[in-house]
Amino acid sequence: MAKNLKKFVNPKFTRTVDLGLLSRLFERHREALNGLDLGVFRDEAAQDDARSAVQDFFAGPEENYPEGLVADLHRIAEIGNAAGLDIILQQAARLGIRVIPEAKGDEPEAHQDPKHVALRVFLDHPDVFDAASDMMALMARTSLAEFVGRDEGVEAIMDDRAKAEFETAAAAMFEQDLRSNYCRVGWYDDADELVLVIEHGSPITTTDVLQKDHKRVISFRAAEHAVLSYNSTTGLLKIGGVAKARRGDLAELFADKILGKPEFFAGDDAQNLYTLDPVQRAGFGFAFNHDFDPGIQRVQITEVQVDRVGADPKTGETRSFYSYVARDGRDNALARLGEMMRGARLGSDWRLNHIVIRVHFATGGKSARRVTVKLKPPAQAMFKRQQFEDRIMTLLRRNGLLNDRDAAQAAVAAE
Repeated sequence: MAKNLKKFVNPKFTRTVDLGLLSRLFERHREALNGLDLGVFRDEAAQDDARSAVQDFFAGPEENYPEGLVADLHRIAEIGNAAGLDIILQQAARLGIRVIPEAKGDEPEAHQDPKHVALRVFLDHPDVFDAASDMMALMARTSLAEFVGRDEGVEAIMDDRAKAEFETAAAAMFEQDLRSNYCRVGWYDDADELVLVIEHGSPITTTDVLQKDHKRVISFRAAEHAVLSYNSTTGLLKIGGVAKARRGDLAELFADKILGKPEFFAGDDAQNLYTLDPVQRAGFGFAFNHDFDPGIQRVQITEVQVDRVGADPKTGETRSFYSYVARDGRDNALARLGEMMRGARLGSDWRLNHIVIRVHFATGGKSARRVTVKLKPPAQAMFKRQQFEDRIMTLLRRNGLLNDRDAAQAAVAAE
């Protein structure tokens, strides 16, 4: 069984988990279940025998594992930890659902094992579980493709028909990539953004597992998540967790089914969002200005890549011949790059490829909260966006690293 599942369904878990919950989980897959007689769960006087039977089942041959059971266990394992427990409780509170503590003998306060809670919520409160799973996936995304639409102020169509059509079309798209036809979409409002978390099947995975001093091979299909967030005010759509070749397809599905505007994100400048021109012009002495935000203590440039570019003698096209990368976790990688290049200047022959910055946010405590941002124009700003996204985007904008669509449109109109 896959590594995280092997850790999840370990002897400690099978010795302590509520057998009633485990029985219900297996019952979901009764028709495809081999090698385990569910009758062992009915005899309350033989609980030790039931637990031994469960351990033997998970140590047995892979053909006894129904694909659906493996998929369920993967989903439970993903949030069966301390971080997942916090998210479960948050989503339960948001939905107005009380997660009943697990009874454990005569103890006045039951110890809540995150694995047990995740299993209980998976079976008893699927809406809470789905929302918690979605939030876990959303928080994990750092690399998001961004598309700016043709217009601002275009609202999403949020009726049941539009949602169903989008979900059906997304399922068909993922199925084309051998990811099964399972697809579930969670719809959330986050301040001024509409957030979608798409849970879908992954390709069949084959892996080796160690069992009693020898290896064997099993296959399973886990769940994966794609995330989208759309801001109607700015017309900006962010997509994560999707193969690069499919991001444009998913953006088009959203434009067609949810906005009712096909090709809304298909403009030539749809992904022309970021620029390093101010850094290029200032050269190796560039420094971020963050005086406008008293909560930012420091902005370090920790990595820079510059490419030597020129005309290909065979084709005449501009190409990169080689690159320099400078890293400095303590001071300023841009200054270090200048030292490496020994008097060369950034310009037409030397083009910045990307920079990585570390932003130090004051928290009121002794240590600052640090967020690392990789900026790779024209389309990517990669960082964990949950807490400081607005302030980081303001930092980039105030330092001229965002292409302002309104300014570009005004320049075109002036011409």
